[in-house]
Parts: sequence; C-alpha cells; structure tokens
Amino acid sequence: MRCIRWALLALTGWTGVAIADDGAALDPTMIPSIIYSAGRSDTTRTGTGVGSGYFLDVNYARTFVNMGVDYKNFTQEHAANAYVGIGFANLLELQVGDGSRGPVQRLRHDFNLTQIYDFMTGNHRSPYSLTLDNRLTFTFAIERYSTHSELDNASIGFGLLY
Repeated sequence: MRCIRWALLALTGWTGVAIADDGAALDPTMIPSIIYSAGRSDTTRTGTGVGSGYFLDVNYARTFVNMGVDYKNFTQEHAANAYVGIGFANLLELQVGDGSRGPVQRLRHDFNLTQIYDFMTGNHRSPYSLTLDNRLTFTFAIERYSTHSELDNASIGFGLLY
C-alpha cells in the first residue's frame, strides 16, 4: 500500500507540473477518458487457481498516464485493487497496484473503434457528443499477484467510455 501512496503522490505532483506548463506535456488532441467495464475473469493457473468469476472496473486514462480500481469476485475468493500506470491512452496500459490480496501488476487494453478512428484521422470529436454506439468498449486485462499466485487471471469484458 505504501507503493501506491508514493506513486499517487508522484503522479499528482508530476501532472501538476505538466499542467502548469499550459498542458504542453499532455497531448491536447487525446481526450481523457473514463471507462466503466464489467466482464468475466478466469484464473490462469491450471489446477491451483480459484476458478472463474466476474469483475467490475473503472479506469481513467490521459495520454500516457492512467489509473483505475477494480473488484473481482471468484467462486471462493474476492479481490479489490487500485492501480496507477503508464501507457498509450487506453490502447496499452502497464499498471501496478495494491489491494486486498497484496501487490499486483496488470497489463490492460481497451479497444474502442471510434477513439482509434479519431486518433488516426486527427478528428476532434467532443466527448459530450458521443452516442451509445461510440461509447462501447472491449476490455482485456491480464493480472499477476505477487503473493497470491492462485489469483493470477485474465479478464475480458465490455464497458462504456465517458
């Protein structure tokens, strides 16, 4: 938990410096996004894993900085985590976190066709004009727990982009 506190402190201080520079360090063409997602989680440990379950997740991404929280409910186990990380918007996120089951690392990918199209074409769509079909997002994540390897999992689900 101490690592998360230091990471959040460093992240907020570093982001404040970037914003004080009139936002030049943050790409203004990339709209910050929040994704609410839910789906299925399956442990990656054959025979020693805790089985299948579901997840609920909220993730924020801005250019190359991201953070999130999630809750996983397996058959016999539960885990709640908070993450901070780096990456390229929602396309690829490397996150570290801490939670109810100790330290965890996560590789996450959120796939939204509208966001990718806007980035490739340079289109500047207002986040307030997105319709439901523009908000649907496919989420994929792989997690590895440092102290509870039986909880290592892969998750797949759908979410809404805001």
